[in-house]
Amino acid sequence: MTVRLAPVSEQVAPKEAHIHQRIDTDKLSRREALAVQLAEGIASSPHTVDDDFFAELNTEFSEEEIVELVFGCSVYNFGNKFNITFRVDTGSDSPYQSGLQYKAPGVR
Repeated sequence: MTVRLAPVSEQVAPKEAHIHQRIDTDKLSRREALAVQLAEGIASSPHTVDDDFFAELNTEFSEEEIVELVFGCSVYNFGNKFNITFRVDTGSDSPYQSGLQYKAPGVR
């Protein structure tokens, strides 16, 4: 999250608190809340992104926008899985903080 948000941290700061830990649908527009719910579904369990949820998405987004959202979420999730698997950290010349913390490995 640190690396993803750094370039746009000032732009997303007003919304950031409303999406971490719990999605606060009272503080987000319906489009924003649905987009965050889609990202969470793709990240945690893509099988939860079912026909009913796509019907909800279609009330706010065009088919093209949905494809773009799913593609964007998928690319970020690929990076997350890669970085977490290898416990990637930033280099000494990186503009991002180093010493990134990862959750303790789970049971296989």
